[in-house]
Amino acid sequence: MEPLHHDADPNRSQVLAHIAENMRCDMGRAIRAFNSMRHPKSKVLVFDSIHRMWKGCDWVPADNDSKDSMFIIELRTLQRRVIAMDSELKKAVKEIKRLSKKTASRDSAEDSSDSTGSDWSGELRKALDTTNQSVKSAVDAAWR
Repeated sequence: MEPLHHDADPNRSQVLAHIAENMRCDMGRAIRAFNSMRHPKSKVLVFDSIHRMWKGCDWVPADNDSKDSMFIIELRTLQRRVIAMDSELKKAVKEIKRLSKKTASRDSAEDSSDSTGSDWSGELRKALDTTNQSVKSAVDAAWR
């Protein structure tokens, strides 16, 4: 579909008139079809925000100069989006590094301040190891 204007008033919308004409249906069904086709997941109709018009996803201008300029505009738009996503990714990586340093420093501070806690955890590990060994020996004895 070539670029067409859409208006909130269905009677003045070129897009709805084009859909109703090609589908040979009434305006209500054309509105439902338009709403379905313009949904971002389907991408059947694409909104050109520069010219403020709707166009088909496969539409390309007839002359080569216009094709080139359209592709350049789309390329620049994609480049801007990539740059924006790259900066967001760098911010997220920086935040992750900051948080990991913060947790590492907090963990080292807790380890140095809790000498009795490490003794308690060591005793707990010994008790669990002896219990685990006794359970293992009991299971081995049962299978013999």
